[in-house]
Amino acid sequence: MINKTSTNPLPLISDTIGAIKLLQLHLQHPSYVDTKQASKAADDALQRLTLLDDKALRLAEALHLGIARFPHPLSVSVGLSGRDLDMLQITVMDGEHVMRTIQAKTVEGLRELLALGDLSPEAA
Repeated sequence: MINKTSTNPLPLISDTIGAIKLLQLHLQHPSYVDTKQASKAADDALQRLTLLDDKALRLAEALHLGIARFPHPLSVSVGLSGRDLDMLQITVMDGEHVMRTIQAKTVEGLRELLALGDLSPEAA
């Protein structure tokens, strides 16, 4: 039985990689890995991947972008904003002072905004 509360991407991705490796091993050496075992691993991995929360993945990617663009000692946080919580927001802080707030509808939009112009705190 699949644990439906486990939507952390890292274990799900690791399990999926394991299932793919098991399938590869089965295809290369059919007598070494049982067909039912390989098929069950693939089915479980697919079911668990469908549980991934799109918002959580978008926030994780936004955080990655923010940290890459504004390294330590600045603090980077992400969240959802907008009236319908449909916007991604990166907030950059220097201690208790907000240095930048960047918003976009998509991760790609954030990436483009970060690539445009000088968003460094020194330009504020």
